[in-house]
Amino acid sequence: MQQDRIRPRDPSRLELKRCSACAVVKRAEDFYESQGRLSSYCKDCQRLASRRAYQRRRQDPDVSAHMRAVDRRRKRRERERLARLDPERERRAGRARRTAARRLIAAHQAEYLGLIRQELAGVAKGGE
Repeated sequence: MQQDRIRPRDPSRLELKRCSACAVVKRAEDFYESQGRLSSYCKDCQRLASRRAYQRRRQDPDVSAHMRAVDRRRKRRERERLARLDPERERRAGRARRTAARRLIAAHQAEYLGLIRQELAGVAKGGE
């Protein structure tokens, strides 16, 4: 019995919880669970807070540029890691991209030819 009092409560046993943000009492299913504990904010308030933080970060050009740089580095490291795991991956991906482009052009050939003509006309005008 002593161990029962010390053991942390199982979140699934909780029926109701009050959200710290909106102060509304909600069911346990309305909260995210992480590491065996329910979050302080309900799912609705957490989504709203996340959306606002995202928008706030995107409004500042310096922060936005920094986030893009961090993203590029992360993606580059991930591509390098995947290339080490599977050296043929980039070759297969390139082949798949070329095949997709060919199929797209074949399906919309008239539109594609019109775009090429426009591009060539624009190059000819710019070259004069």
